[in-house]
Parts: sequence; structure tokens; C-alpha cells
Amino acid sequence: MGLIAIWSSPYIAYLTSRESHIPMTMTEASWVVSLLNLGRLIGAISGSVAVNYLGAKTTVFMTSLPITLCWLFIIVANRVEWLYAARFLAGISLGKMYSCFSLYLGEIADPTIRGALVVLAVNGLSIGNLMMSIMGAYVRMEVSAVICFALCFVPIIIFSWLPESPHHFIKIKEEVKARTSILWYHRDCDVESELQALKLFLEKNKSLPFASVMKQFRIPYIWKAQILVSMLFIYLQLCGLHNVLFYMETILRNAQVTVIEPSVIVIIVTATGIVGSLLSMFLIDKFGRRVLMIVSSLAVTISLICLGTHYQFLDAGYNFTSLQALPIFSVLLFQVSVYIGIVSIPNTVLSEIFPPHVKCAAACFASIVSAISSFISTSTYQPLVDLLTEKYLFYVYAMLLVTAVPYTYFYMPETKGKSLQQIQEKLDGGTGRKS
Repeated sequence: MGLIAIWSSPYIAYLTSRESHIPMTMTEASWVVSLLNLGRLIGAISGSVAVNYLGAKTTVFMTSLPITLCWLFIIVANRVEWLYAARFLAGISLGKMYSCFSLYLGEIADPTIRGALVVLAVNGLSIGNLMMSIMGAYVRMEVSAVICFALCFVPIIIFSWLPESPHHFIKIKEEVKARTSILWYHRDCDVESELQALKLFLEKNKSLPFASVMKQFRIPYIWKAQILVSMLFIYLQLCGLHNVLFYMETILRNAQVTVIEPSVIVIIVTATGIVGSLLSMFLIDKFGRRVLMIVSSLAVTISLICLGTHYQFLDAGYNFTSLQALPIFSVLLFQVSVYIGIVSIPNTVLSEIFPPHVKCAAACFASIVSAISSFISTSTYQPLVDLLTEKYLFYVYAMLLVTAVPYTYFYMPETKGKSLQQIQEKLDGGTGRKS
């Protein structure tokens, strides 16, 4: 997912140049970029349906298929239509993945390491970003697509071998397979006691027809949980994550950074995202989800203010050679901070906060909200830069994001170390701020 998400950053500049082997206008290039988000909407809906009927693990496996076709289409592309199809398929995979991977991990993980496992999965985004940044700088588009195509067979092989989660086996009345699955994922546990606890939990939250599932969102704690998760995904998109990432080299060049080549800075910055992901993995089950979200939001806000301040200094006529450390520091702080909490927490909370019978629908809604807000954020970036200039736009992003701090403190429940059953009992048993 990280590889395809940042693919357009290094290669759109090539595709719109005279050297491109596929003649392309800027309008066509914008479609290549934006079709990813259109595919995400379809992937979100189909992914949630697949989770409900086939199980989360099988849906993760299915997610690998469109992304594999995506890279194949990029390899053979000799017309822009191939790239349209490739990006649309990539979007389907992206939407499906956000609908299922955190649910799968939430179902198989021990509560003490559940948050760390979700963050470990999210680490793949920053690793993929780094790999594509390096390949985009030094390797032809077809060669990088061949490498990514080969990598797609790793999850296909792994997920064709892994067992489905015990939640799904109990849901479809396959107790023998559920016992085997429990023993596989939790090697030294008391299988029978876990099986009975899981059966009671799923019986209490039994599967319902689609119309009945929709009615469940009238229940206060469920629709409040949906609003909470949707807001977390909106903050993820509206903090300017994709805009800073996709336009980072342009941002640095406009900031008149010359002490280090901007393309090299982009590689260094994407590498620091891995540091942020690792920090999140080690801290999320120690300090909790709420603390990490607040710290991450404050740090990203500071980085955006620093970027805006740098452009303010440039407009005021300050010597840019003495200011170059500020934008470099800003993008480094942004990348580390965003992966510490803002990227990882929404997926973690999504995997923990909903009862099983509405989880698929909730994940679908959250993925749709994320896709729409991502499309709005990326499609309005350049027009807003033209209208406001960078300095005011980064201030606007900072003002939007700082509201995540009180929102998280007052409305986000702390789920650290709690079983899925305990979280549902806590949410069902009270209102207001949960701790």
C-alpha cells in the first residue's frame, strides 16, 4: 500500500515531461492521481461485504489480487488508459485493505500486543514510501513496477497458508476449525476457555441482516463510536499528510532549500517515517492510544506552523540561506510525528471499538469517509496554494489539526490492554468520556 500510495510523486513529473514514453497532459495526469481515491470508495464497500461473508483473513488475501494487476498494467502501459486502470485497481486494493486489515489483527491478537501489531502493519506504509522514493529517484518506471509486482506474491503466498480467524469460524459454526485457529494464533492458551468466551461474545453480538445492522447505528454508543472513528480518519487526511508527502520536493524547492538536494531530503524524510512507526509500535501499548494521538497532533501542528513561518520569513525578505534548516526540520518532524499517532491510531481504534455485528459496516463507512476526505484534501491543495500561498495554507492545516487535541482528550475512549469484550462492555455501560 505504501508503494502505490506514493508512486505518483516521483513518476508524474516524468510522465508529463517530453521524455515520457506515454504522452500525457496535466489534466490526464490529475486523473491518474485521483482515480486512486475513486477506486478506494468501491474497495471500501466491497471489502466490508467480503469481510462479513468470507472473513477478514480471506479479504486481506483478496486485496493482493487487484494490486498485483495494477503493477502488471504499469509494466505493459503504452497508453494513459493503462495507467487509469492501474490506479483504479490500486484504489480498490487500498479501500479493501483499510476495511479489513485492522479487523483481522483485532480478531487474532492478544490484547496486550494488539495495538503494537496494528502499528507494525502500518509500518509497511512508511517502508513502502521509502522504497518508492528511492526507486523513483534512480530507477525507470517499468523496472520499479516489476519489483513491486514480484513483491505482491509475498502476501499472496503467506495469506493462502494462514488460517482464518477464530471469530469467523465460530460465526459460520465451524468449531473444530475455530479450535485449530485459536491454538495456531495463541499457542499456549487454554483453548476451551477461549472458545467458550468467544462463543458467548459472538452470541451476544450475533450476526444480523443488513437492514438490521443499519438500525444498530441508532444505538447511542455505536453511532458515537462511528463519529469518533470517522473524525480520526478525517484528521488523518486533513492534516495535509498526502499533500506534504506528494508535493514534498516541490515544497522544499519553493522554500529555496539548496544546502541538500530536495530529492535526497525526500528520501531521508520518508526513512524517518519508519522511525515514527517503530516508536508508535513500542509506545502504543505502554502509554495508550489517547496520549499518542494528542502528542502526535501537537507535534504535527508545530511542524506545519514552522513551514508556514518559513514562507512568511521568505516573503518578508529574509536571507533564505540562513533559514534552510527550518523547512528541513519541519518536514522531518512532520513525518516522524504523523506516524507516531495520527496514521496508526485511527486503524487501531477501528479494530477495537465496535461490536462484531456492526464492525464490517463501521469499517466500510470509515474507509469511505477517509477516501472522500483524502480526495478533498489532495484535489484542493494546488488551488488553495494558488489562492492563499503556502504560508497561509500550512497555517490553515495547523488550525484544523490542533482541534484534534481537545477532541481526543474528551471523546476518545482509552482501549489499551482491554479485550474486545471489555471494550464493548465499557462503551455499552456508560456515556461521555471513557478511560
